[in-house]
Amino acid sequence: MATKILGPGEIGQVDPFPQVALPVDASLFDARARRFHQLAQNHAMGPFLAVMGQLAQAQHAALPLQSATPVDAAALAQSRLHGMPPLSWQSVARNHEWQKDLDAIISHLISHDVTGFADAAATLTAMDSDSREALADAVLDGGIAGDDPVRHALLAPLIGAALQVWWMRQAATLTEDELGHVGSSSVCPVCAARPVASVVEIGAAQSNLRYLHCSLCSTQWHMVRVTCSSCESTKGIAYYSLTGAEDNAAPSRKIAFARAEACDTCHSYLKIFSREKVPMMEATADDLATLALDMLVDEAGYLRSGPNLLFSPGVAPDEQDDTALLANATDH
Repeated sequence: MATKILGPGEIGQVDPFPQVALPVDASLFDARARRFHQLAQNHAMGPFLAVMGQLAQAQHAALPLQSATPVDAAALAQSRLHGMPPLSWQSVARNHEWQKDLDAIISHLISHDVTGFADAAATLTAMDSDSREALADAVLDGGIAGDDPVRHALLAPLIGAALQVWWMRQAATLTEDELGHVGSSSVCPVCAARPVASVVEIGAAQSNLRYLHCSLCSTQWHMVRVTCSSCESTKGIAYYSLTGAEDNAAPSRKIAFARAEACDTCHSYLKIFSREKVPMMEATADDLATLALDMLVDEAGYLRSGPNLLFSPGVAPDEQDDTALLANATDH
């Protein structure tokens, strides 16, 4: 009888295991907010993380205020036929609906007196729809809208937050059967966005398996461990933590909660977190709480392969001054 040979991330698992986990949890943004507030305690970037927690709470408040637009059945059939993400950020029609989420987020921040985003909220409120769309295009494409990177960096987190709410709501209407082939891939099988980070999971069905977490719609998809999440190479993979380069063969108890998986083939990296070590971790929040690790790996000569849509390098909101620089922040 033929025996299946398991990959590095599948050892000890019962087949089948979930290849994809759609973002059906309506409390996702609330959990993110709680994690941000937890991380803010006694952290060097405490004020910044606390403000980001308030932004995540605004996302949670905005999520139920709209209903998802049903994904066209013909478009779903075409995406399955060609193995393409059905809600690709490069082709889906946003129809300005995401701007209602942006307005809801801004309204929540203003009503709760979140001063860290006061200037950004006022600017976006006064901005016309086309200018907002240009900002959204830049955020999704990883660029800068206009010729003022400081202004873009202040506005981008609110734009990214609204886009996440809209895409997560749409993605939650899908089922795994409606997706095309879901396998190892460097982009999300639902929206084609890059992952914000990867997580080695726990639980009966997912224990010790690595899942990439989408930076846009919050879908999770499986990728075998010790594989570059950008070019899918299995050669020249190195791990960095805040203690420096790590030996991948070291006992698991010595492996840090947050590591950067760096690839010598494409010279990119992405963080990998262990849920076993911190069960309540949340990929987007913990990514921002470990910016020092980004700086370390950047100095080693690697470029980050996936974005965090709630952050733009160089400028971060702060309770005292929402134009304060986050010094030497890493490239995202």
